[in-house]
Amino acid sequence: MTKQEITEFVQGLIADLKYKEALETLSAYVKGRDRYIENDLLMQIAAFNRNSRDRANGLISQENYGIAESKLTYNLNEILPRLPENGNDVEVGNDAPNNAKTPQNTIRKILFLTANPRDTSQLRLGDELRKVKDGLAAATQRADFDLESEPAVQIPTITKAMLKQKPEIVHFSGHGGKERGLAVQDDNGDLVLFPTAGLDRLFKMFKDTVKCVVLNACYASEQAEVISKHGIYVVGMNDKVGDKAATNFSVGFYQSLGEGTDYEFAFNMAMVNIAADLKYADTPELWYNGEKLDI
Repeated sequence: MTKQEITEFVQGLIADLKYKEALETLSAYVKGRDRYIENDLLMQIAAFNRNSRDRANGLISQENYGIAESKLTYNLNEILPRLPENGNDVEVGNDAPNNAKTPQNTIRKILFLTANPRDTSQLRLGDELRKVKDGLAAATQRADFDLESEPAVQIPTITKAMLKQKPEIVHFSGHGGKERGLAVQDDNGDLVLFPTAGLDRLFKMFKDTVKCVVLNACYASEQAEVISKHGIYVVGMNDKVGDKAATNFSVGFYQSLGEGTDYEFAFNMAMVNIAADLKYADTPELWYNGEKLDI
């Protein structure tokens, strides 16, 4: 098998959370070909087996297991570019991963994430989600979009959804923590921050599939700048933003995308949607490649 073939197949296994199969496939491909990668894979296999055993025995929380999965995904994606151009032939069978069966998926997936920890001010996130869905449902190109939502997100919720859904657009609505990160929830529903460095690492891993991120949260411009450095369009808020303005921005943005516009046009249309609310009219920003766009 060639490097490209094995890379595409393993990426599909990772996306389907089939870590055991991914590790076995890579090990078979490099056996006797690259002892350094073989050793790296042995370490990943040992960590995976240990975490799986601890999870089965109740010795590791779901949150920590999710973090371990994210680390494994990152490590495997770091190994893939180092694979030899030609490795051993590997029997992959008929149980190909989902994305290998449908490599040309024309549906644009939106992953809509919300978090409102109980120790923060309450937001009308359900109202925003409903209006975005209604706007897309009425759009000319509604068949081109698939919106999946995840409420009350924790860090493992987000990483699992990213792997499973493989979105083109990631939307987060909730509270921002300025330079510290975004407010998500812990097992008890209380606030915990998804730090900026963690968001940077996450979107670095998904930069080939994610094209746009909308951070509909107060004081999220620093996260927008960091994420945008991976060649992703990112909307961020440079100050506080009210519930109504945040919802109106989202409605305008997705209505425009549903009519076939690009991200810059959709951003401008969303800005028009909140123009009458002078207090927040200049709060949203659009970032790309680490720079705020003057549009």
